[in-house]
Amino acid sequence: MSCFYLSSLLIYLALFSLALTKRVVLDWNIEYMTANPDGNNERRVIGVNGHWPPPVVHVDLGDKLVINAFNKLDEATTLHTHGFFQNGTNYFDGAASATECGIPPNSSYTYEIDVAQTGTFWIHSHYKAQYVDGLRTPLICHAPKEHYQYDEEKILMLEAWYYRESEAIANQLLSTSERIRTAPFLPHMLINSVGGSDLNKTKIRMTPGKTYRLRLLNVSGTGMVRFGIEDHKLSVIEVDGVDTEIKVVDNVQLSVGQRVSVLVTAKESVDYNYIFHADIFTDIQSGVARAELPFRGIVEYSPAAKLLNNTQTNSTVSWDFFQDIDLVPIEKIPAPGVHKWVPLEVHTSIFDDRREHLAFNNRTFEPPTVPSLITALTTGYQAFYPDVYGFKSYPIILDPMEDVEVAIFNLDVNSHPFHLHGHNYFIMVRGTIDKNPKNRLAASKFPMRRDTITIPPKSYAIVRFRADNPGIWLFHCHMQFHNEQGLALTFVEAPFKINATTVLPKQLKQNCDIMGIPTQGNAMGYNGLDLPDEPRGPFPLSGL
Repeated sequence: MSCFYLSSLLIYLALFSLALTKRVVLDWNIEYMTANPDGNNERRVIGVNGHWPPPVVHVDLGDKLVINAFNKLDEATTLHTHGFFQNGTNYFDGAASATECGIPPNSSYTYEIDVAQTGTFWIHSHYKAQYVDGLRTPLICHAPKEHYQYDEEKILMLEAWYYRESEAIANQLLSTSERIRTAPFLPHMLINSVGGSDLNKTKIRMTPGKTYRLRLLNVSGTGMVRFGIEDHKLSVIEVDGVDTEIKVVDNVQLSVGQRVSVLVTAKESVDYNYIFHADIFTDIQSGVARAELPFRGIVEYSPAAKLLNNTQTNSTVSWDFFQDIDLVPIEKIPAPGVHKWVPLEVHTSIFDDRREHLAFNNRTFEPPTVPSLITALTTGYQAFYPDVYGFKSYPIILDPMEDVEVAIFNLDVNSHPFHLHGHNYFIMVRGTIDKNPKNRLAASKFPMRRDTITIPPKSYAIVRFRADNPGIWLFHCHMQFHNEQGLALTFVEAPFKINATTVLPKQLKQNCDIMGIPTQGNAMGYNGLDLPDEPRGPFPLSGL
């Protein structure tokens, strides 16, 4: 084939592919509103275009999702597509201080996102704890052909809701007063932004004989949610955007940030309606007892049907722990090897600033002045040195295509859901700190993959991923207030490749200029490794 015909064919294929690409364009005015989701407490929330909760977003594989975000708040904001890899578009990851400065008040930023994954995801603010105030919504990415057949899908957004705004809670938890920071506070459960004690407010309607895909998303600021339906089995088919072989269970547990899809086949009769459970387990504060807060709704076959098992006792649901390591992915990929080992110990301590922080290896995270992506792009060969990103951002440098094993030892009294941006990881091993072999679970030849993993108290997990996505990627606890208290670090992946392949959007730089944030230099906006008087603390008082 001549070069002319080959070139013509390539141009034709490119144009054909472009024609197939559908642009899903959303114009979002991000603004304050008021809401009273359970009828007990009206407060300020963050909505979109005069609506709260923001509308669910549906896209198809191959689409380009374009979000024109205009910020009408009195502080900066961002949008993060949770679970999307953003391969080649790190500047659209939405992680404030890592990949952008944020969108200033009365300013805009356009996120242009290639839909290269399918499954259940969500969009949320990644600025402070704003999404706890309501700036979050499901993002459903449809495949051209599903692995499993079902008649209808239902989206269940699970949320532990607080009657106070997120800033007030964060200030309480970071208070220098022990009396203030340990004062107990409890969330209130919402399903699709509706809650309350009236069972009839939260219903899942089913038609006899139909099969339903329930997409469950935990979009809370805190708290694990345990979901089950009386006298119904759940067939797990997806976690965190990864399709799985069917695993039949009585219940699933989702920590903050996790998503699970289950198939439920409806009964053939309309004689009864059934209770569903969405119980919250919250243990955000040290020194405050772990609380289980039951929440119930109705699976309705008929408005006239009797309610089966309308009691808190004698449940037909078996509440065994849901083990994600036992799941088998449909796309079977062998686990990567180990080129780099990253051991992380998780602690909660009182630090020498008299505040309670959470930390990896006694280093508590604070965002740098200059976003790490800008530092990687403007410091030349020094971008390979961790110090240039600032001590407090806890940067870990990864070589291109390096296979990374992260061993997370949760020495804390709280459970933690750890989320990795830009990747899925392979779940290799789970166990308890006491090394009891009965509690050790190892993966099969093709380990389960997900982007958020829960590690219970006094337990550990070993995960692996391949550094095949150059960029700045956060790894953090997705109990958002734990993130605010410092339980985060930064993977700086292939810094030289970042420099060679990345051109920042003009809007990003303009937003930084408006906020007075430098668009070059190290973590403090200076040249190279010159970080004068960089504060390297605080450090734990206990000396752990």
